[in-house]
Amino acid sequence: MGLLDSIRAAFGLRTKSADGSENLPGDDGPEAEAAPAAEPAEAAESAELAESAELAEAPEPPSADDERDPELEAQDDSGSFDFEQDIARYFTAEFRVETAWAYHDRRASLFEEYEIRDTKHWHQIKATFERWLETPAAKAKYRTPKELSLARMTTTQTMTLDDLNLELDRKGASPKT
Repeated sequence: MGLLDSIRAAFGLRTKSADGSENLPGDDGPEAEAAPAAEPAEAAESAELAESAELAEAPEPPSADDERDPELEAQDDSGSFDFEQDIARYFTAEFRVETAWAYHDRRASLFEEYEIRDTKHWHQIKATFERWLETPAAKAKYRTPKELSLARMTTTQTMTLDDLNLELDRKGASPKT
């Protein structure tokens, strides 16, 4: 089995044999017996590269501070967010925090940026937002779930483009206009 087949197998993708039959990951098929074995040094190097890439990208395991507090979530606290006047700021924070959730250091810096005490406070803010969506003011502003979804998507698309422009600026290139 070649390197590409190993990668496919690692991701759980099926491969087609020369005879057209599909092989499951780990099922090398009849041609595997005839295929020459990879060089030991090459195989070891590939394994080291895969392991180092996996370690570099691996999120941190959940910690005790990831627990939720239902009693706290039952109390309204919008934190530093104003859902009626600036819902885009909440949607931006929600997108950024949820994207970085598994990376504790990044999440902590976002919590600091948005004045969020800890994960329990974040869940409290999210619960408060869900309750706010049921208020007459929210229903007047977002009459259908589609309108709310459109507002959320517009915000995160704009935020993502803004982040991309910042990345280009940091690298010395100017963003395309």
